[in-house]
Amino acid sequence: MPDGCAAVLNDHEDILVEILARLPVKTLMRFRCVCTTWRSLIADPHFVKKHMKYHAERGVNDDDMRLLFSMKPPSTMALTDLKGLKDAGQDLKSFREDRVAIRELEFPVCLDFVQHSDIVNFGSCNGIICVQFRKDFVLWNPCTGDHKVLPKPSGVSFYSQYYGFGYDEINDDYKVVKGSHNEIGVDGPMKAMVQVFSLRRGTWNTYPGPRNSCMIGNYPCQMNSCMKGQGGFVNGVLHWLRFEERCKTESREIMPFSLAEEKFLEAMSLPYEFGGILICQNRLCVHSDRAMVRIMMMKEYGVKESWTEVLYITYHTVPEIYDEICKVTPLWILENGDVLAYTVQQGVYLSVYKPKDKAFTNVIRPEVSYMFEAIAYKETLVSPITGSLRDI
Repeated sequence: MPDGCAAVLNDHEDILVEILARLPVKTLMRFRCVCTTWRSLIADPHFVKKHMKYHAERGVNDDDMRLLFSMKPPSTMALTDLKGLKDAGQDLKSFREDRVAIRELEFPVCLDFVQHSDIVNFGSCNGIICVQFRKDFVLWNPCTGDHKVLPKPSGVSFYSQYYGFGYDEINDDYKVVKGSHNEIGVDGPMKAMVQVFSLRRGTWNTYPGPRNSCMIGNYPCQMNSCMKGQGGFVNGVLHWLRFEERCKTESREIMPFSLAEEKFLEAMSLPYEFGGILICQNRLCVHSDRAMVRIMMMKEYGVKESWTEVLYITYHTVPEIYDEICKVTPLWILENGDVLAYTVQQGVYLSVYKPKDKAFTNVIRPEVSYMFEAIAYKETLVSPITGSLRDI
């Protein structure tokens, strides 16, 4: 941009703010180099809130989304690149490495000596991703590079059997949740617990976990209901499938956890058994991923009658599911109806299923030794250090 244009806009700051607030983040990141005035403006919390407000009004748009699919090294791809994929319907073995552009990022903490299995993705919200490695937690905005290392939980330390990250709009606060079930540890029986970190408070709170087992004598029964893995965040609530037994892989019940109240809410029933939770278009979705692939979306949050089937594929519609693909785990539904998923074939791939063609296309082959929980995140300017999004 010519220096004269920047100077004229600087003389009309209110107009400048309105123009810049409507631009995508990747453009604003380049515009930080125009001059010190623009750099300060784009980093200003008031401007960041205005930018988020304008783009929230547009709704969820694939153009603003990226997928973090690996952490060693941190690697992302633009979801909008998947819309123009060609060669759909070709043999899955005709895999090409150049279908989409991959961007490698620099994680703010050295992971050179961290084992793959010690890195856990807790989730993303408003462009901030929460990552745990060993006993440390980091809030990280991959777009700006800003990060914050969180204090370690105090008191009893336990393995996170279910976990999540989200935004508490009522208290204008980002929160990290980690939970465990009743189990027998090296020091005897441990009660179910939930720990919640508040970015605003800067501390962890510990609560009793949900009752999920009977006691045999002084010890908890090991075959009991449980929740596993990363929770899906939407509407101020984290959601996990609740399995009747730990060996179960499908469930007909969702356990919601309110970030504002920091407690579990009443369970939500499902029309069928499902194996995973997915958040797409700011809506709660569930999916099955074995003998068939079914995705259902809750069109109106909290209304069980609003569950709507958005995808259903079987061997009869897509023979590849049995012939070459043994598992499909949906990750995102694109605006055009295509589905991005992890597929297990002769190797693990990120693949796109095109309902119109009834065919899968392999896009990326992540590192085989490491199955990171891929997460879609929105490109924003929100700082994980301050985190405030209170309305202007």
